[in-house]
Amino acid sequence: MMAKNATAQRFRRWRRSRPFWAGLFTLAAGLLILFPPYASLKFGDIVVSLNTFTGVSAVVIGVVLLCCGLSFWTRQEFRLPAGIIALLLSVAAIVTANLGSFLLGTLLGIVGAALGIAWTPKARESSAAEESTEDTTTLVDNRAGIAGGRA
Repeated sequence: MMAKNATAQRFRRWRRSRPFWAGLFTLAAGLLILFPPYASLKFGDIVVSLNTFTGVSAVVIGVVLLCCGLSFWTRQEFRLPAGIIALLLSVAAIVTANLGSFLLGTLLGIVGAALGIAWTPKARESSAAEESTEDTTTLVDNRAGIAGGRA
């Protein structure tokens, strides 16, 4: 029981120290965009395979989205470039990769990229809050000194 609880706490700490949901959504988008060329889907006369431009672009976009999703989890300092790349590729997948895997891959990619770009580490938030408190205190002290000198 204790080992299970400790493992859950370690996973929770790991998850909160990085843009976990951004990585998960981006990985899901990459997998969804990769799926149609490998499944050799047929829609009437339209065949989706790896031998077409759509198939090749889906593979490239899917693999790069997978790399961006993994970088959200492993290298948080690259979250901004990875998020921008994931956003651009998710939008480009609409035109080049089977409507972005029938719009579901594109939507997941856009959500994941937005979460990755918006994520900030906890340490930065606390230091920014401390700096704003110090600036406000200094500003109040300066105003009190000015007002006290005139009176």
